[in-house]
This record gives sequence, structure tokens and C-alpha cells, in this order.
Amino acid sequence: MVAKRLTSFRKRAEGFVWTFRHTRLPRLIVAFTAFFLAAGAAVSLFERGRNPQFSTIADGWWWVIVTFSTTGYGDKVPVTPEGRITAVLTILAGIVAMAVISGSLASFFVDQNSRARRGLMQITRLQNHFIICGWKDQMQEILLDMLSLSPDLSARMIVIVSNIEGEKVDELRHAKELKTVNFVRGDYFSDSALARANVKQARKVLVLSDVYESAATSEVDSKTVMTVLTVKSISKDIYVCAELIDRKYEVYLKQAMCDEIIFTSDFNKRILGSASAISGMSHIIRELLSHEVSTTHLATLDIQPDFIGKPYHEFRTFMHLETGRVLLGILENTGSPNRMKLDALRDAQKTSDVSQLVANLQSVKGLEVNKPVLVPEDAYVIPKHSRAIVLER
Repeated sequence: MVAKRLTSFRKRAEGFVWTFRHTRLPRLIVAFTAFFLAAGAAVSLFERGRNPQFSTIADGWWWVIVTFSTTGYGDKVPVTPEGRITAVLTILAGIVAMAVISGSLASFFVDQNSRARRGLMQITRLQNHFIICGWKDQMQEILLDMLSLSPDLSARMIVIVSNIEGEKVDELRHAKELKTVNFVRGDYFSDSALARANVKQARKVLVLSDVYESAATSEVDSKTVMTVLTVKSISKDIYVCAELIDRKYEVYLKQAMCDEIIFTSDFNKRILGSASAISGMSHIIRELLSHEVSTTHLATLDIQPDFIGKPYHEFRTFMHLETGRVLLGILENTGSPNRMKLDALRDAQKTSDVSQLVANLQSVKGLEVNKPVLVPEDAYVIPKHSRAIVLER
């Protein structure tokens, strides 16, 4: 924890220093420091031997600090004409310095705020954050649902990457829960925009079907595929969830190792179909997916290592007696597909039977990520990389 905080602080400081270097403040500081050193040395030289208050160059620098800051303790006073001329110049330089540096600092922070509002900042301080690529008209509601369903997620850990106007993001931040949401303006499928969002350090990326710039289904889904490819080229272990409109692009997302694919139009059609065939189905689904704390909702949980490789009925009994949750099934092959396939490949090679080895390798190739197995038989063996699908209050 301490190491993560130190790393986060270091990255934040590096980002601040990088931005600071691109202002005129460093040049001003160097100029005034040079004047400070020169004035201190000059007054010491002019007063030495004629004024006991300036016996060393350190006395001159102390006097310059006091005079330059317009504090004026009066413990050291030049008596020579040259020293007094230096004093006048130092006083004037101090007044100018305070005005210029104060104005530059104010300009620097105003510019920082303006760049953040326009989405031009580089997000270097965040780690393990959540990136949303694209924009929806219902973005505020989507984010509020995300925050209510994920207690460990805060608004400051969310980064939106989109070409949307800054005013839209300002409207989003009107909700007090979303005031600290980060914004990066740019093409969400481009390397540069994703780099500014620090995608390499992110824990999850959600790619939305963004119809803001184009309503053509082919163009929207093509951008989604490009985004997933770009993210996975940066880091294969980042969990990527993508929304698709047309199912024909599913094969490309699977080839890109997309972890989860959402077919919004399919969900809508199936809910409508189920509602027409089964009375009350739409209300049941709405209740299960509701974010209200008082309602029962679906969730997935980690499975204790002791139950991996054990029959399903043992784990079901444990969940009922020890937690009071209703176990609905098992979600297989969760986590990073790359790591799972490497583990499965190692397990597949642990046989000397060639025919069995070939069969094992084929099963690795056809590994389905996030595969739900609902209400399995009692003898079903819980595999590695699985999570429990539960109904909890």
C-alpha cells in the first residue's frame, strides 16, 4: 500500500513538474536567483571594510533576502553610495518579482484548470483506474449506477475519453457524486488519447457504441474494434468490455481478445420477447439489475481456493449455511484471457499421451471467456479461474 502511494505521488509530481517546465516560471526563477546572488555579492564588496555589518558574503545574501522580499528588518543597512544604489535596485526588483511571479502562478493554475476542463491534461497520477471510451446521452445515469454498484470505485478513478465538448462534461459534473470525474478529449481509439488517459496502468476499459460523431452502425462498431485492438496492444492483461451494435463484428472482438462483449440491441429484443411470453419478466429483470441498496441483485464473488476442484454441491451448501446467499451458478474463465490461456496451455501439456495432448490443446484454443454455467449438476467440478454467480441483498 505504501509503495503504491509513493508511486502515485511520484507520478503526480512528475506530471506537475512536466507542466511547470512548459511555463515561463522556471526562466523567471532563474533570472531572479541570478540577480539575488549578484546583488548579495555586490553589496558585500561595496560595504566590506567600511561597514562592519557586512563582513562576509553571507551577510550580503541575508540582506538581499530581507530586502528583496520587502520585509526590511533593518538589522543591516548599506552606508556607501554604491551599496545604497544596490539597495534601491534590490527593492524595485523585489516589487517586480512579487508581481510577476504571483501573476505567473495565477496564470499557471488557471491554465491547468482550463486544460482539465477541455480534456487536454495528461492523466499520469492514476493507477488501477476505470476508463470509459466514448459517450452516451445517458452518461450521468450510467456513471451513477456504476458508482452505486462498485463501492471500491470513486469518481476520481474514472476517466472518460471522447471528442465530446467540455460543456457536456461540465453538465455531467453537476451531480455532486461526479465532480471529480476525469476527462481526456480525443479519439478514443487513438494511441495518443489512450496514452494521455494512462491506459497502461488502468484496471478496466469500457468501450461504448458511440453514435455522437456518426450514427452509421458499421463505423461505430469499427471504432469499437479499433479501440479494443489498441488497448490490447498496449497491455494484454487489461480487462476490456466492449459494446457492439451488429453481431457480425463479434468475431473481430474475440480475435482481439476482448474479455466481455455487450450486445445492447440483443438485450432489448430479448427483454421485449420475454415480456410478451412471460408475464412480469421485464419487472424481474429490472429488479435484478437495479442499483438500489434495499433490493436483491445479481453479483459475482470470488470462490475460496479450498472449493476449486471440488463438487458444486459442497460449495452450494457452504454458501447457503455460511453466507445466506443464493448460489445460481458458476462463471468460468474469469480474469485475464492471456493468463488463463497460458495456465491452460501448461496444464494441457502435462500428459504423455499424444492424442490427449491434441485434445487438450484444442480445448485451450476454444476457451470461452466469462462463460456462465447456471444451476449445474451436483457432481459438476468447479474449475480454476471461476467466480460464483449469486443473488444477494
